[in-house]
Amino acid sequence: MRMAVYILIVLVGMILLLVGSIGIVGSLLPATHTASVSVELGKPRAEVWKLIDDVNDFPNWLPGISRVEVLPEREGRRVFRQTQGRNSFVLEETVKREPEIVTRTIADDSNMFTGSWEHVFEDLGGGRTRLTVKETGTVKSAIPRAIMHYFIGEEYYLKQFTKALEAKCGT
Repeated sequence: MRMAVYILIVLVGMILLLVGSIGIVGSLLPATHTASVSVELGKPRAEVWKLIDDVNDFPNWLPGISRVEVLPEREGRRVFRQTQGRNSFVLEETVKREPEIVTRTIADDSNMFTGSWEHVFEDLGGGRTRLTVKETGTVKSAIPRAIMHYFIGEEYYLKQFTKALEAKCGT
């Protein structure tokens, strides 16, 4: 019995030490990061633009997105709530110049993460398009920041997004 209590105390201590270490390492990382991914798609720029612009269709081709709700515009800019599992956030299109660029910025501060995604569309000719997506994000809490940086990677969700685009548009 005494040995089991000792092992339990040691295990709890090691877990606390690990979590504390991750928190310290995360607090040394900058809160804001930038990541970028480019993908060449086998569709013309107008078609890729239409796909990215049709937010209501996201649940049909973007894994993880279960619902999109278009909200009232803010100062003439489109706003929508995107739901992913138990989480949702409000996005506002802060820059939109069809068919060149759209930037969507998190417009609520109820999450641990804030940021924006800039989508730049480049016509490659021959019915092909290069899309570059740049994420500028801020992870407020040190532990998730360290996990994102060292274990998941800041570009993880960008890669998931471009993989879904490739499946939809071809390469």
